[in-house]
Amino acid sequence: MAVLETTVDSKTKSKVSLADRQFLTNVLREEAVKQLPAAQNYTIMTRDNILQMLPPGKSIEDCEGSCLVETGKNISADFVCQARMGSFGGAFSLSAELYETAGNKLIASFNGQGSDLNELLDLILQKAPKFFKSIKNEKDDSEDSGFINVGDIGHFTTTEGNNVVVQKKFMVEIVTSPSGAIPTIDGRGIPKCPQTPCKVQVAEGKHRFIATHELYKDAEALVEIEENNQKVELKLSPNFGLLAIKPVVEKTVALKGEFNVTVDGEIKEGPNITLGSGVHTVRVKHTCYVPVEFRVAIVPRNTEVFEKELQIAKGTLELHAEYRGRPKSVAVAVDGVIVGETPFRGEVPLCSDIALMGNGWTETVNVQPKWHDVVMHTHKLKNKPKGKILTEERRLKIEAKRAADYAWEMQFQPESIQNADIDESEDYSENEITASTDSIQVQDILESSKLDEYQVSRVGENIPAHVTAKKKKNIHWIPLGIGAGVFTAGVTLAVIGNSKAKNAYETKFQSRSEYLKNRDDAHSGQKMRSIGITLAIAGAVGVGMSFAF
Repeated sequence: MAVLETTVDSKTKSKVSLADRQFLTNVLREEAVKQLPAAQNYTIMTRDNILQMLPPGKSIEDCEGSCLVETGKNISADFVCQARMGSFGGAFSLSAELYETAGNKLIASFNGQGSDLNELLDLILQKAPKFFKSIKNEKDDSEDSGFINVGDIGHFTTTEGNNVVVQKKFMVEIVTSPSGAIPTIDGRGIPKCPQTPCKVQVAEGKHRFIATHELYKDAEALVEIEENNQKVELKLSPNFGLLAIKPVVEKTVALKGEFNVTVDGEIKEGPNITLGSGVHTVRVKHTCYVPVEFRVAIVPRNTEVFEKELQIAKGTLELHAEYRGRPKSVAVAVDGVIVGETPFRGEVPLCSDIALMGNGWTETVNVQPKWHDVVMHTHKLKNKPKGKILTEERRLKIEAKRAADYAWEMQFQPESIQNADIDESEDYSENEITASTDSIQVQDILESSKLDEYQVSRVGENIPAHVTAKKKKNIHWIPLGIGAGVFTAGVTLAVIGNSKAKNAYETKFQSRSEYLKNRDDAHSGQKMRSIGITLAIAGAVGVGMSFAF
């Protein structure tokens, strides 16, 4: 006879612990032992026997009804029964079924309700005797009428004179490793000993002790009880493994958020998680990264390690800046890299440092993007913005204009520079922040730097109509060539640096390491662009000096 573990439906599972279900199973198994004693050639299988007889990968919770018959055949049981818990009308419900495996037929069942687990326990104690007697085809009143079936032995007492011989009982201490296991004696639960360690009175003689514990295999021992304060020790074998959560993340980013790990929908704590053997669904979340989900097969005594690199999450940020109630255009920096200017709208990494930058000042913006969401924020500036954000193209034109102004002082007025599209009313300074968002038109800048080979008049001078302009005679060609070469090299370097910075910022990244590489490339490109601008200015000055002297 096999009494399988009491199962529970998904809606009621959260209300009933595994220990409670195992206790109800123990009580049901105890009644089976009482009604089907070993003296009458019945054998009640233990929990450990059933688990060992099951085929690999088979779980007794996987089926019900006729499937129980197949389970009974798999474990070589003549009869198999199982109770199932659920809910009905706001109360607990319990249904038990008893099958004959050879004939594949249901021979007994009972159902009932209870407001709590104690009432379900009373239901089992009331219904189980008749339930298991159906195997012997006993009548409901056979015990009360005094008649017994053929081959059975009725209730008897042993007397000696007028004294009843009472079997001795001894106090026994049940200890398990680990503690907290649920003990049974001869297949019966012990109400006064719900978990170990504990002390109980046990009759003299041999008894079978079994201890069950979640995540451990059952421990079983046949012990001869013969004295008081006898200790019964049972050691359970682990039936679990470990899952180590060690994802690859940037240390500085990891400190900004928290990890959240759930296994089969339950929140777990700690980097090393204890899990029962079998397949589990794991979900790992972090404030700064895209959540991941995976399945892991746990083997007893083994440790599985999750150490994949997490993909950094991004959200859309819409950022505005105001100074004294008026909107302002200032540079937007993400983790120290300028990505645009306000009003700004774009994707930025979660947990990144966002700041607004101006001439000699930086203000941190207290806003964090959200994954798959748009966050809108307006920052109130404490520093007064000066000038405006320049694109790289306009900055180079300004530098060219400055070189042209110097050339005017040397009595030259290149026509292409004179007509450069520069707003003289705008207030620019040496420390303006440059936003690398536009490409540089190299040919326009080169053409604007060419100097007219003829002398031209200064501002304010008049040239008579009949006078022909004279060629300048004292042109130093070697300095002129060097200056032009330096200017061309500077502009080319500025173009390459600008392109590199722009590409680095616009390149998509899938991980924190890729993001850091793009940031470094952007910094490198900005540095190269600044060096190129300096060389271009020096070259333009050199060209002017070659004509002047």
